[in-house]
Amino acid sequence: MAQEPNAPASGTNELRGSVREWIETMQKIQAEEDAWEKDNDVLKGYKEGLEKEIEDLKEQIERAKVRKEGGDKQSLDKLSERDRLAAAQEELTKQVRVLEQGLGDRLPIFPHPLRQEAKVAAAIETLQKSLQLPPEKQNEDVSKRLFNAIELLAEVEKFQQQIHLHSELRKDSQGREFKMQVVYFGLAMAYGVNEDGSFAVAGRPEKDGWKFTERPDLAAQIQQLVVSASSEKDATFTQLPLVQP
Repeated sequence: MAQEPNAPASGTNELRGSVREWIETMQKIQAEEDAWEKDNDVLKGYKEGLEKEIEDLKEQIERAKVRKEGGDKQSLDKLSERDRLAAAQEELTKQVRVLEQGLGDRLPIFPHPLRQEAKVAAAIETLQKSLQLPPEKQNEDVSKRLFNAIELLAEVEKFQQQIHLHSELRKDSQGREFKMQVVYFGLAMAYGVNEDGSFAVAGRPEKDGWKFTERPDLAAQIQQLVVSASSEKDATFTQLPLVQP
C-alpha cells in the first residue's frame, strides 16, 4: 500500500533550510561590516592621535606666548621650544596626510547616494583638492583639512550603520534606461528593481567602484525588499543571496 507523503516533515525541512540560509546571509553581511569596521578603526586611531597632537600643540603655543623674553638661558629655551613646535607641526602635517590618503583610497566604495549628500559631496571635493597639494604646500590649512577628514569619516560611518532606499536610473545590457528603487545595506551590498519587476540588479563595492549585475531571477524578492524598506509596518524577512565579488 502506498504511503502518504510526509508533508509536515517536508515543511519543517524547508523552514530549517530557510533559517539556515538566513543565518548564513547574516553572517556574510556581518563579515562585510567587520571589514569596514577594521578599516574604520584604523582611521579613527589616526583621528584620535591627531586630536591629541592638536591639544599638545595648543598647550605648547600658549606656554610660548606667556613666556617673557629674558637672558641668554631664556633665549635658548625659546629656541628649544620653537624647535619642538616645529617638530610637532611637521608630525601633525604628516598624520593629516595619512588620514586624507586613507579616505582617498576608499572613495571608490562610497555609493552614489552617499556621494550625493550635500555635506559629503563638499567634504569629498575639499579632500580631493587637499590630495592634489604639492609637498611644499601640504603644511597649509592643516587644522581645516583635519576637521574636513573627520567630518567625512563621521558621515560615512553614519551611512554604514543604516539601510537606505534610493531612486536611481540604471541601464540594462541593451542600453535601455530604467527608473529603479535601490536598497543599500550600508557599504556592503545593494539590490534594485524597476516598478514592474522587468529589470533587477544586485551590486557590491569593489576596488574601482560599485559593480551591478542583472538579476532578473531576484526581481520578485527585491520588490518585496523595497516594500519592506519603504514601509512603516513591521519588517518582513526577504531571502536574497549574497552578492559575490
